[in-house]
Amino acid sequence: MFPATRRRSRLITGCQRCRARHLKCDTNLPSCAHCHRAGIDCKRGFNVRFRRGLNLPTETATAFPGQDLWPDLLGSVEFLDETQAIQRLYEVGRSPQLLDDDCRFVWSPCDLSSSPFTDNPSPGHPAGSMLDGHRSVCVSAGQSSHDSGPVAVRARGSIRPIIGHSGALGTNSPPSIKQSTTHQPAFSAREAILMRNFVENMALWADITDPDRHFETDVPVKAVQEPALRSAIFAFSSRHIDRQRRVDASEALQYHNHCLQLLIPALSGSSADITDVVLATVAILRQHEEMEPDDNQFHLAGTARILNTISSFGSSGGLGEAAAWLCLREDIYISLISQKPLRTNLESFHRSTVFVRNDDFAWASRMVFLLAKVLSGAFNPGGHEPSVDLSGLQGLAQEVEAWNNAKPASFDAIRSVPRGKDVQQRLPEIWMLLPVHVVGAQYYHIAKIVLAVTTCPSPALVAQNFQVSRQIEKVVRYHLFMVLGLAKSNSKAENTLFTARHSLVAWGWVIRRREDQEAAEALLREMETRTGWDVTQAIQALREQWADDDSDC
Repeated sequence: MFPATRRRSRLITGCQRCRARHLKCDTNLPSCAHCHRAGIDCKRGFNVRFRRGLNLPTETATAFPGQDLWPDLLGSVEFLDETQAIQRLYEVGRSPQLLDDDCRFVWSPCDLSSSPFTDNPSPGHPAGSMLDGHRSVCVSAGQSSHDSGPVAVRARGSIRPIIGHSGALGTNSPPSIKQSTTHQPAFSAREAILMRNFVENMALWADITDPDRHFETDVPVKAVQEPALRSAIFAFSSRHIDRQRRVDASEALQYHNHCLQLLIPALSGSSADITDVVLATVAILRQHEEMEPDDNQFHLAGTARILNTISSFGSSGGLGEAAAWLCLREDIYISLISQKPLRTNLESFHRSTVFVRNDDFAWASRMVFLLAKVLSGAFNPGGHEPSVDLSGLQGLAQEVEAWNNAKPASFDAIRSVPRGKDVQQRLPEIWMLLPVHVVGAQYYHIAKIVLAVTTCPSPALVAQNFQVSRQIEKVVRYHLFMVLGLAKSNSKAENTLFTARHSLVAWGWVIRRREDQEAAEALLREMETRTGWDVTQAIQALREQWADDDSDC
């Protein structure tokens, strides 16, 4: 006796996400359990299988009856059973180069984790450690509520040909463009908006101390040929454009995941594969990561490892050095907030031309480097009891003051109004000529704050200790107001708002008066409106600090 046939508990064909991830789908409607937990739409195909010639009694059953009525044709008829996009989905017999050219314009909603990463560097490989942060962020992005992203359609296999036609991202030999009578645009309408927004806004943040403006002029051109760099730009720009809309960042996440899929194999190769384009890509991803409410610092670890492994970037000139200085400023921001030493090895920058040039951009970069040296000497790498080299910091204090005394006259404010009692004048008004001058002045005042906090003596008597502490607090408060005033008074230098935000997180507790606290909070709100940087947690932390002490100085 045959056993009873058991009813199937799943569909013959699962949903698109389960099929891509090789998961067991179910029959739940309207969404399977996996898609329901991920919070995405469950897309199912038609559960129909056709078998050729099944149940056809004769071959004549497939012929059209002669007695049927057919309409008269008024003209020529052309039958189209597919679009160009659909045709590219299964045309895998072409050469890899032609396939990659088409991949620039075709996007698939396939899950990113369905494409295997076959390049696994050995633990001892210098590039292997660079992948730690990027592998972690790829997993976290893939497990988010929007884990499906744009994936270039191509034949299954190695992902490396997508990155560059010679096998490495950022290769010097540009890929050949397929000749065609009809020219397809390099970007869709949305992608064109994202690219233009990057060029007109966020590129200025990165080029703040770069006279050649590599992120404004060089990066967009390279992005046309480099999919990973292009996706990083789109992710960052999408986040910036949607800063006013309280919606999910699914578009930015999709571009971010796609960039990681292309970037990880490039980092899996030898150090020769780590080009200036790779460094610029990771630096842009780090900027995007900084705007998240919870900064996991995955890409910060990646940029530090690249700079520490390939020390030539800091003095190589061109896009590589521009990206290296951007990575250093990003490292400085985290050092200020966490009160920990830098991760970047500063020896990479010793042969940079900024130390021999005499233009204003070089002077600003020197002040950035001086602040980096101060932070490296002020914070103990061990994380235990502070063991600060006071003599070394005093020498750095002299260098900082020497920079201030010798700086060009163009770094002087063209308009300066001190703080007043009016609500609108709680912060000083300091107009500077150019954004680069704002950066130099801001970093000078931050260096003075760090030096004042770390080089103060420790008197034996309690009364003297309190007196010294009050004096230090006044110094910190003065320079902090200068940092905030510079950011508020120079709207063209938007990224100086980031520096003001980081300074408030580190030393905002010194602001005692309620009017000054409201002015600082208003500046943070303005920063969120203009840049898209979430400041909710920063404001909440400041309010808790201010609530602990209601005294008025």
